[in-house]
Amino acid sequence: MVAKSLNHCSVGYPRRERGPCAGPAGALRMGKLMAIRSLRGFYGMTAVLACCVMAVVLAPQRAQAFEDRALIGGFLVTVFGTETDGEEPGTASSVVKKFTGPVRYHLISTSSVDRRSTVRRFMGQLAQTVQNLTLTEAARPEDAEIVVYLVDRADYVPTIRATVWDGVDTNFLESNACSAVLAARRTGIERAFIYLVADEGFVGLAHCMVEEIAQSLGPANDSSLLADSIFNDESRLNVFGIFDWYILNMLYDPRIRPGMTMDEARPLLPEIISDVRRRLPHALEKSRSLAQHAVR
Repeated sequence: MVAKSLNHCSVGYPRRERGPCAGPAGALRMGKLMAIRSLRGFYGMTAVLACCVMAVVLAPQRAQAFEDRALIGGFLVTVFGTETDGEEPGTASSVVKKFTGPVRYHLISTSSVDRRSTVRRFMGQLAQTVQNLTLTEAARPEDAEIVVYLVDRADYVPTIRATVWDGVDTNFLESNACSAVLAARRTGIERAFIYLVADEGFVGLAHCMVEEIAQSLGPANDSSLLADSIFNDESRLNVFGIFDWYILNMLYDPRIRPGMTMDEARPLLPEIISDVRRRLPHALEKSRSLAQHAVR
C-alpha cells in the first residue's frame, strides 16, 4: 500500500450535464481543478488524473513532422506542468515523474462489456514503441505497478471507494467520467490505479483509456495549446498521434531521470529529440499501426 505521507494532487473534469459523450469538444471549457495537501513533510506525490469522455473520431492521426521547439514545449508543459497557477518549484509536480524499471500491469474487468483486449493492445503498442519502457501483464493485482479497473458506470463510484488508498479525495474522483491515481516520489512513480467505464461505448472508452494510461506513465498535464496531442482536453483525438509518441520516448530516454527539474532536463532535450527522430519511425513501423488500440 502506498505510504500515507504523500502529497495529494487532484486533477479532473466535472461530468457534463448531458452525459459523458454529449456535445462537441468546444463544450469542454470548464477549468480543471486541483488541490494539493502536504502530509508529514515527505516528498511524494499522488496525482489524480481525470478525463471527461468526449465525442472523438477513430481515424489515426496523419504522420507529420514537428520542429524541435514544438516538441520541447510539449515536453515541458506535459511533464512539468500543473493544473494550477503558482505551483512552487521543488514540489512533486515540478519535477520529472516516470517509472524507473519494468512496469507490470493488471486488468480487472467487472463490466458487462469486456474491453480487456482493447487495453492489452494499447499496452502492447506502448511497449513496442516507447524505448526503455517495459510493460508486461501481471497475474495478480498485488504484483502490478499499474492496475486498470474496467467497470460499468453504475459500479464506477463503488469501485473507487473500495480500492483507492487512504488520503485520496474520492469525492473529486467520483464526480469525473474516468480517472487515474498515481503515487510518486522524487525517485520515481511507485504505482497507479486507473478507473475506466466500459459500458458507455467504445469511442468514449478509447479516449479515456489512452489519456489516463499515458498520463499515469508521467506526462500528467495537458494543454489546449497541443493541437496534435491526446494531452489536450479539447482534442477530438482518441488515438496516440506522432506528437504523443515523441513525448513518451523523450521522457523514457535514460538521460531524463526522475526528480529532475525543468532547468536540469531542458538542455538535454535537443540531443534526445535527435535520437528519437532516428529510432521512432522504425518503432512505429514495427508496431504496424498508429491506431491498433482503436480497433474494437
